[in-house]
Amino acid sequence: MPSPSSPRQLCLLLTVDRRNEEFTQFLKTLEERRAQGEQIYLYCLDDGIREIDSLLPLADPQLRLFGCAYAAMRRSLPRNPGVTYGGLGLLADLISGTDELLAF
Repeated sequence: MPSPSSPRQLCLLLTVDRRNEEFTQFLKTLEERRAQGEQIYLYCLDDGIREIDSLLPLADPQLRLFGCAYAAMRRSLPRNPGVTYGGLGLLADLISGTDELLAF
């Protein structure tokens, strides 16, 4: 359990890619929450998995990047070695272990 001085933990669920208008709102929310110092766990699935490579440069200790292994396989996308891939168990752990969940 985080101590009172620990940053808030946010789980972002990205299900859309840049072709969807929600992607712009996702990027805005991501940058606002990073600026507030929140610890962010970003899980990409469905079409959001297509954005893994573009989001990887943003990954750092404050932003952890995860991808849905099944979504990557179904779209014939190679796995990026800088990303942790998993399934619904991983997603459930991220959701239950954070203070807030936002989905795009």
